[in-house]
Amino acid sequence: MSSPHPHPGSAQVRKRPVKKGGISRLVAWEWCIVLALLSGLGVTLLIMSRGPDPKNQADALVQQMKAAALGRPMGALIFAHYPSVQRGAREILVSIDKIPPKVCVLASWDLYRLGAITINGVAPQRVSAAKLVELCNDGDSATLTWATRPAS
Repeated sequence: MSSPHPHPGSAQVRKRPVKKGGISRLVAWEWCIVLALLSGLGVTLLIMSRGPDPKNQADALVQQMKAAALGRPMGALIFAHYPSVQRGAREILVSIDKIPPKVCVLASWDLYRLGAITINGVAPQRVSAAKLVELCNDGDSATLTWATRPAS
């Protein structure tokens, strides 16, 4: 019984020599892939963040409707058209159509504090966030009419 190795557990494993350049190239490629993915993520986030902000649009719309009610000149148009204004004996009605639903909800909530609102021809009896969302999401866009409070 002759064995090439004196002890069965002491068998030597022959290792292949490792090239130093091979591992460093692999690490460099991994870092390149990671940087490319992070760059793509950064570009995607930048593109997505450039969309219109509904809160800013709603604030601008409220300011525009207030200016229209007071008969003041308006700045840049928010939705590419002017609000219509009807002056009554006691109140002023300001109306604008083609408002995106998210902007409609935010603007109508602000305008409700300053008077009465009608959304798509419906004047809500009780105004809540859920009711405004329901009325403003009735179609692709909404028509918002605001009646100022009568001067005392």
